[in-house]
Amino acid sequence: MILILSNKYDISVDYVVRLLKKGKREFLRVNTENLLGSDVLVTFPSMSFKIEKKGVDYNMVNQCGSVWFRRPGKPFEFSPETQRPNESVIAFAENQWHAFIEGLKSIRHLFWLNDPDRNHAAENKIVQLRLAQEVGLRIPRTCITTSKERVMRFMNECDGKIVAKALYLPLIEEKEKDYFIFTNVIDTVEDIPRSEFRLAPTIFQELLSEKKDYRLTIVGNECFSVEVVTESRKKGIATDWRIVKEGVRFQPCELPSDVVSKCVDLVKRFGLVFGAIDLVQTPNGFYFLEINPNGEWAWLQKEAGLPIAETIVDILVQEDLKK
Repeated sequence: MILILSNKYDISVDYVVRLLKKGKREFLRVNTENLLGSDVLVTFPSMSFKIEKKGVDYNMVNQCGSVWFRRPGKPFEFSPETQRPNESVIAFAENQWHAFIEGLKSIRHLFWLNDPDRNHAAENKIVQLRLAQEVGLRIPRTCITTSKERVMRFMNECDGKIVAKALYLPLIEEKEKDYFIFTNVIDTVEDIPRSEFRLAPTIFQELLSEKKDYRLTIVGNECFSVEVVTESRKKGIATDWRIVKEGVRFQPCELPSDVVSKCVDLVKRFGLVFGAIDLVQTPNGFYFLEINPNGEWAWLQKEAGLPIAETIVDILVQEDLKK
């Protein structure tokens, strides 16, 4: 059986579930925010690891062979405010359920796509840049600092324009709304107080101009590449393409085999099966920007017609049958 750990709003999971049903493959989708209303049981010394869904107990020890660790939800994450306990109780519940899900790692025979510990390690952008260098990918000139003076010197070295982005998980969660911190072009820092730089380390990189953007979605040994283009296709996107809301298309493309092989190697170096990589191409060649070990891909399946879900299903089924 294939175990899918996700949340009820994950469209990517819907694609995979549809294929599993079509192939009559046994699976269990657990939207983990709903575990609050479920019975679970772990026993020793004769180990069992049971999760109940719709009145049926599933024992992961002897029924499960592969796990798709997609994007598990948190307790009370989608509950109305009036039904939530205080913040300390929510934090306690989150920690307990997180530990329970982590406990699946004690079942040694399970195949993970991706292993949650390796996912977490791969989120670190300093580690990303270093490993990208080691596999032979070119990276932009980079300065990670809390010093306004160093940023100013770095900006001068980069001809007056740089970009800034978050060092880790660029999401600010507020009660009313979450905010995503995109990559921003910086042409001056004169009016920014030093105290704002001291708040946290920030990545500053040279601005790569005259660029083409690419998203590579890697599943096992397969690489699905798209070029991010405007409707006119006359020029690239000057800033972060995720900011642009209209007129952006994702065109399937072929990239040089050496670039692709290095990206596949990078994913394997992290111990991952899946990885979404952002590259840019300038007149000087290809540059690695970052890897998201659990990146979105449903829109590429739909818009570009890439068989990403099919490839994920193939791997999960093959590994499940080995157990």
